[in-house]
Amino acid sequence: MSGYSNFRSESEFLRNRYGIRTARFGRWVGPAITIALIGGGWLVWSAHHYATPDVRSTLVSFQAVDENHISVRYSLIFKDSARAHECVLVAHDYQTNVVGQVTDQIAAGSVSPTRTLIIPTRLKAVSVSIDHCAVGFSR
Repeated sequence: MSGYSNFRSESEFLRNRYGIRTARFGRWVGPAITIALIGGGWLVWSAHHYATPDVRSTLVSFQAVDENHISVRYSLIFKDSARAHECVLVAHDYQTNVVGQVTDQIAAGSVSPTRTLIIPTRLKAVSVSIDHCAVGFSR
């Protein structure tokens, strides 16, 4: 049994034959640590970047005015209020078909406003959603 307790001191032939390495860590450890550091850094950056968008929007309320109009109130928070912004709001009917759409353009210098709009619709709308809000006008 004493021969089995110190297997690293055996001959080179036996170490090669049975796959016993003298190195404590394999060759994969260095590249694995490098990839983990780069991947972890990218994960932290992407989580922070997408968790803090340029424009945050919140739908506060909506109410049908009549058969062809719906009123919507929503609030915005800008990262940079010195630039112009735009939001696209969409009205839907019972089957979630789009029955009205409006692009609200917010001028530069507005500070996190709460806005109220009336969306003209072709049929009676029952809900409204904020499709997207972005920096700048898409002309």
